[in-house]
Amino acid sequence: MELRDWQSQLKDKIVSAEKQGFLVALNSPTGSGKTLFSLLVGLSVRDKVLFVVRTHNEFFPVYRDLKKMNSSRKFSFIVGKPTACPFSSKDIDSEDINCKYCEIRNAIELEIDKYPLEKLEELKKQGVEKGFCPYYSLIKTSESADVIAVTYPYFFIEKYRSMLNIDFSDFFIIIDEAHNIDRVHEIEERVLSDFIISMAIRQSKSDEVRNILEKIRKELKDIIHPDEKYIKVDKVPELTEEEISILVDEYEDLRMENIKLKKLSRLYLGSVIRFYSTYSLGTFIPFSYSNKLVLKTLDISQYYTLLKDESIPILLMSGTLPPKEYLEKVLGIPRKIFYIEVEKEVRKKVTGNYECKIALDVTSKYDLRSDIMWKKYSSYLLKIYYQSRGHILAVFPSYEIMRKVTEPLSVNKIVEDEKTTIDDIIKTVRRSKERLLICGVGRGKITEGIELSEEGKSLISDVILVGIPYPPEDDYMKMLSARIATKLGGRDKEFLILIPALITVKQAIGRAIRSVNDRAEVWLLDKRYDSLWWKKNLNCFNASKIKL
Repeated sequence: MELRDWQSQLKDKIVSAEKQGFLVALNSPTGSGKTLFSLLVGLSVRDKVLFVVRTHNEFFPVYRDLKKMNSSRKFSFIVGKPTACPFSSKDIDSEDINCKYCEIRNAIELEIDKYPLEKLEELKKQGVEKGFCPYYSLIKTSESADVIAVTYPYFFIEKYRSMLNIDFSDFFIIIDEAHNIDRVHEIEERVLSDFIISMAIRQSKSDEVRNILEKIRKELKDIIHPDEKYIKVDKVPELTEEEISILVDEYEDLRMENIKLKKLSRLYLGSVIRFYSTYSLGTFIPFSYSNKLVLKTLDISQYYTLLKDESIPILLMSGTLPPKEYLEKVLGIPRKIFYIEVEKEVRKKVTGNYECKIALDVTSKYDLRSDIMWKKYSSYLLKIYYQSRGHILAVFPSYEIMRKVTEPLSVNKIVEDEKTTIDDIIKTVRRSKERLLICGVGRGKITEGIELSEEGKSLISDVILVGIPYPPEDDYMKMLSARIATKLGGRDKEFLILIPALITVKQAIGRAIRSVNDRAEVWLLDKRYDSLWWKKNLNCFNASKIKL
């Protein structure tokens, strides 16, 4: 197999570092061939590879590149019960599915001979016809696989990790899109909202349960705030042990009924129960966020236990990996880290390029926000839309700013909300005969997961950063900062505000650079980008400066 220059130059160096016990952090741009390279490295260090990805869609390149390398290697993948169960809808929580009542719990050995998600649809049909469970069959098959693809929970969250029944020290671990690992604690967050409670009331069959839920809903309204930031609250709506027991009994009845009907959908009562179960642990703190009550933990280091184990060879990789110091100080990884930036190491570009333009007459800075400022931003978007070569991705600091800037625009556009899915966007783009303005929030579904390409070339020609997507300096941020302050050495703002914003901006730019031949225009619409720190970190020293 013919390797790219950078792959040939760095493979032996990285294999050597892994064998010496280093955790390797590989920072290599989008479209540079990281997936194939990481598999080559992994199978040179161990006989087996666990490939950890953020979403199910990312199983595809793992399977594809493994077959390019060696078609005899056995591949498997694992998805959660909501995705694998032939009777479930995708919005269901895994704990809503009570498998002990199901008639097809049998597990069989499988051969993954198609792209993973295509194979999964086939397995779900065959499972019903032949009487086997796709979920348990995939787990069984993984026990003898050479390469297993899983999503983040199966590596970072102990209760999911234990389901794999594997010795992690036997595997080479590849963690893709590793700039996201600072957010894995969000997987275990629990949410309580008026919508969840209303749906639970609608699904409940007992007046007693409905009365309890109505009481929760009434108390919730006095606690939550509409602000898009985490505001610590002193209490949650109270429930007695007896009331919780009543909810649990109803939930069990609904779970049993669901599986017997062979038509599984989300049970919102389960979401309420899990909220209170998590709160009772005493390690999660309640915050208000955008009219919801959210339980969050400050103990983020608990999720990185395996990263600290020197007996496990690990490769973190991303096109926008945070700096080595961030991994050490914020994530608390104490082991030796071999950090390698591919383009600096080989001293040349290994993927496409972009040109920057910095607007000097707009800013999303809090004390300068106004209707006049939003109109200026709208004008910029309109101007860029009509001169772009292809589709445009616009990234905003918050849903509120996105709404104010995009509402006046009468152009062909997609505006992200909670219901937006990546698949829906891809379908819309394929159907559209005009250019699209695709709008999303920083580190949201669109900026992290969208890949619009055709014949290997990106369909996004322009990326717009509407303001700077700094994380809000809210109560949660302040509490987290106080907890790890001694490690940060007075550099709290750099580690908790600037670096996360930089990763968000780089991720947005990466949506337009999917191959060596891609060229993009990057519009940095905030005068604060005209600083040495931003221009250095975005490699935009020669940026054009513009005004309306």
